[in-house]
Amino acid sequence: MTEKYNVLIVDDHPLIIDSLVRMFDNEEDFRVVGTAESSRDGLKILKRNDPVAIIIFDFRIPDMNGYDFVREALALGYTGKLVLLTMMDDQLILNKMIKTGVNRIIAKSKSMDDILLEIKEVAHHGKTVASPDNQGVGKRILLTDNEKMILTRIGQGHHTSLIATELGISPRTVKYRLTEIFNKLGASNRAQAIALAIKEGIIVL
Repeated sequence: MTEKYNVLIVDDHPLIIDSLVRMFDNEEDFRVVGTAESSRDGLKILKRNDPVAIIIFDFRIPDMNGYDFVREALALGYTGKLVLLTMMDDQLILNKMIKTGVNRIIAKSKSMDDILLEIKEVAHHGKTVASPDNQGVGKRILLTDNEKMILTRIGQGHHTSLIATELGISPRTVKYRLTEIFNKLGASNRAQAIALAIKEGIIVL
């Protein structure tokens, strides 16, 4: 029988959580046992009896930074794997996170396939990587004002039809422009496009 790795996801962006949950839905050896949009809610889930093998979390969550979150989790007796999924590229902070016991730091700008591959490596081997892959950082990406607005509204959770009404265009045109945005950013889905745009300073949520 395939070993199941129970996963807890802690991120203040619902789109990131949704993308990760859907990613794990197709994997027999992973089970998402909890999601939280705040660090404290994540810690509450850890206090339950359900064992958690892997915690995937972001560093910048409003109620608690990633460093304090890890310390609190370890204080609760957590002994599983820790995966920091982030857009942050401050090497001093990343090195500090490694010292707290984080097993892997993954850039949110990576494709979901690459993210899953790295999480699988952590689950099976626990290999530590000191920093996310920052390849492509600094490359200038140009989006039109309408494209920025569309991506911002998507990031805020607005439906395609609502965005179309706001811009005075058809929902089909919104979807077409989303495809163009993906191509410009080199993204494969909405969550990755938003993460890349935030990282490059193109949009702010």
